Amino acid sequence: MTAVTHEAGHRLDPRSSVAAFLSFVFPGLGQAYNGQRQLAWVLALPVVLLVGIAVLAFVAARSGVLSRLLDSGFLVGLIVLDVALLGWRALAILQAHGWRAPLSLRHWTGWVTSLLLVATLGMHVLPAYWAVKAIDTLGAVAREGSGGRPDGGFGRIPGTTPLPEPSDQPDLRLGERVNVLLVGIDSSPRREQRLTDTMLVVSLDPDGRSAMISVPRDLYGAPLPDGRVYNAKLNSLMTYASERPEEFPDGGVAALKGAIGELLGIRIHYFAAINLLGFKQAVDAIGGVDIVNRRQISDDRYFNEDGDLVGFYLPPGPHHLDGSRALAYVRSRKGEGDNDFTRAERQQQLLAAVRDKLTAQNLLLSLPSLLDAVKNTISTDVPEARFPALAVAIQESEVDRLERIVLQPPEYMTADSSSAAGYILIPNLPAIRDVVAEMIGERSTAGSDDQADS
Repeated sequence: MTAVTHEAGHRLDPRSSVAAFLSFVFPGLGQAYNGQRQLAWVLALPVVLLVGIAVLAFVAARSGVLSRLLDSGFLVGLIVLDVALLGWRALAILQAHGWRAPLSLRHWTGWVTSLLLVATLGMHVLPAYWAVKAIDTLGAVAREGSGGRPDGGFGRIPGTTPLPEPSDQPDLRLGERVNVLLVGIDSSPRREQRLTDTMLVVSLDPDGRSAMISVPRDLYGAPLPDGRVYNAKLNSLMTYASERPEEFPDGGVAALKGAIGELLGIRIHYFAAINLLGFKQAVDAIGGVDIVNRRQISDDRYFNEDGDLVGFYLPPGPHHLDGSRALAYVRSRKGEGDNDFTRAERQQQLLAAVRDKLTAQNLLLSLPSLLDAVKNTISTDVPEARFPALAVAIQESEVDRLERIVLQPPEYMTADSSSAAGYILIPNLPAIRDVVAEMIGERSTAGSDDQADS
């Protein structure tokens, strides 16, 4: 087949678009089609090596892939590589077309190749956009971002501005244990205060025993690192301390970390606040979670996230929960036989289910919506540089062997319904500290000095 000559000396050769398409599929294929075998190898080899290295790294790294997705430096490198690959592919497409005929929009072949270039641009702009969005989200969630501002993306997070950097930060790469305090803040329309109704400590040890410990919101008389006692319900401490800097100069977050650390006899290294309404969005972003409900839930008095009385009912057995039902699962507590302690058990169960769903592959598939959910859901005092190692520790924790406990009466506290503060729980500090030490396989220490500085 020979080229067809048109006006003004331009040639029309349908094979030019075929060659461009082949180089669009993979750089160098169009050159091979044109008979330029040496150039084909020059264009193809770097891409072959790059793809091979990426596949091997993905297979070998396993949980390391997840840590890389939370490393801003790595994401910046991906953006640079993505732009370079875009230029390389565009060069191969243009050269493959131009070897047979000049690129001209006066011919249909020129339009075909131009569309291929636009498609190539789109294929690379989208991953770069996701990487930029991930960097922005990491910055917002870390203490340098929304974790250090009064408004953490979903309303005021009581604390100082900015949040102080934790003084005691374990090196997870060396197998050191890390303790993270997760607090759930229910910002539904029916709530006038932002109380930490969910308080859960996750203790991770890459080489040892990991645990989840739920602390009740009605606990009264928690010890503080400076020797004082907080004579009010623990779920109000973060707000109370943030409003009284003369009493708590390090702010509300540090006060709550210190109190719970003293209560459990351990150091609390990091803090993360989770908006329970945003949690719904995050669960939907990863495609829902799978749980096994151990007992009938029948709560006629459950209000949904919009403040409407809808009730919540779930029979025993396996279930796949979307965001709305997952939120009800961790919020409902007024059904027959339910209370704060049964709810805390379900919160631990669902947290483990979410962790189990967060594989590197699933993160890649759900990345766009998950980034929005995380940015609007979580604030932490974790420095951004610590995210990769923390992600590996979470990913490598063995969910099936994770020790779990909900601290409750009568073993670990005494209930009192006659106090002026209403229903309260008086902690049994020796019993609490002993069971925590047994769970994590080491003798715990309160570490008052470190907590006071954190």
